[in-house]
Amino acid sequence: MKKIKIFSLLLAGSLCFTACDDYLTETPKHSLTTDNAVLDYSGAKNAVNGIYGVYETGGSNLGGYLYSYLQCMAGFWTYSNEMYSMSYKQSSSATASQWSQLYDIINTCNAAINGINKLDDSSFPSVADKNSLLGEARCFRGYCNLELLWLYGHWFDKADSPYGIIYRDQTSELSNLMVGRSTVGESYQYILDDLEFAEQNAPDYTTAYRMNKLFAKAMHAKLLLVRGWEGDYAKALTLVNELLANNSGWQMETDLAKLYENGWNSKENCFSHYLGDNTDSYYGISGYEFMYSYGFYYSNKFTDLVQEWLDNDARHDVTFGTARAPETWDTSTKDNILTKLYHCGRYAGKNDMYATYPMRYAELYLMKAELLARTNPSDIQGALAPLNEMRAKYTNPVMEPVTGISTHQELMDAIFKEYVVALFMENETPWFASLRFEHDGKPWIYTLKPEVNFSENQYCWPIPDDEIHAHSNVIEQNPGLE
Repeated sequence: MKKIKIFSLLLAGSLCFTACDDYLTETPKHSLTTDNAVLDYSGAKNAVNGIYGVYETGGSNLGGYLYSYLQCMAGFWTYSNEMYSMSYKQSSSATASQWSQLYDIINTCNAAINGINKLDDSSFPSVADKNSLLGEARCFRGYCNLELLWLYGHWFDKADSPYGIIYRDQTSELSNLMVGRSTVGESYQYILDDLEFAEQNAPDYTTAYRMNKLFAKAMHAKLLLVRGWEGDYAKALTLVNELLANNSGWQMETDLAKLYENGWNSKENCFSHYLGDNTDSYYGISGYEFMYSYGFYYSNKFTDLVQEWLDNDARHDVTFGTARAPETWDTSTKDNILTKLYHCGRYAGKNDMYATYPMRYAELYLMKAELLARTNPSDIQGALAPLNEMRAKYTNPVMEPVTGISTHQELMDAIFKEYVVALFMENETPWFASLRFEHDGKPWIYTLKPEVNFSENQYCWPIPDDEIHAHSNVIEQNPGLE
């Protein structure tokens, strides 16, 4: 039988299913082929573990780099002029690596999913064990495809828009690379199929190191909130209420300082980009999170309104502090560094907890507040209640409730501000909020950067030049980004 080397499974070959530092990074002694990749239950577990290895070592632009770029696009930070001005085009190099890294992970997911599906149920201790592995891998694939749609597709278009993702559900080989773009509606359905399967079958939440049922449900809710089609808000509210009612180990970290000290070990983090096995490299863990460990020092000022919100917030002294420069030769220190993510910086803290926060428990309360405000706009205090419930849970710092809200516009402004301050630079949520929430009759992004001319077409990035030219079939570029 023809043997086809699977590039993305190189990390999965001899992985074991024990300690974190084994299953995430151990290098295999041989490459896997479609003939020998998944032959039994042990091989199935190894294949799923291999996804995390690819994500850990090959996803360096899927955390701080990605989230920082999106905050620049929103108008919160001017670190990248290309992102702030939304001047990216097909030839841009800044947006290419996220594309390739996401597809590398998806390729590894497909290898695991297809390999497991080919195995008879009798190869597993139970059908539930088989489906649990499939749920974990499909959760990863659904999450990565959602990021692809959010970054490179017209996620904001109607279902029949042709500017969806390039969907792949087979391991990449020459015979199946020439795949066209799906519609936006098809793209969403592919993603939802994976997330909904994971909600039912993925492992229960025990750690932020691994995909789980709660993360699948939370990302499902976030997808619906961002998409905003008819019925989406009501369905998202149901999902968020179910998550808040779930008595699992996923819960608020009431001492905010502990959240950032514990990072991927925090009980508030539902899933995180685990990097803890990279302490021996020259830059240690910090080498995988350049923006968090370096960028925040030399460009530590944010745009005026956002800086004012951050400086005047009760969380400021927990999330900001004094830190040393990240360079060996630069012994300077600065005040007002975003130390919740920068920590001590690349020089003094190269192995600090440079974790990512794709979904924190606190975000559920903000989602609920917004969803209540959108589904029942007349009940202002009812929508404000979840936001204040979140604030009341903190013991460090102690936070006062938001008061003085009497109109729906004041309510929406308060929720938007809380999204920005609470989740600043942590994930993509503040970016989407800048487009979804309105101020003075138009999305907040126009208030945040009034000097920039842009259109809705720039709410996504261009498909990279290499991908466009690699196809013998025509791949239509996102309009205006050629």
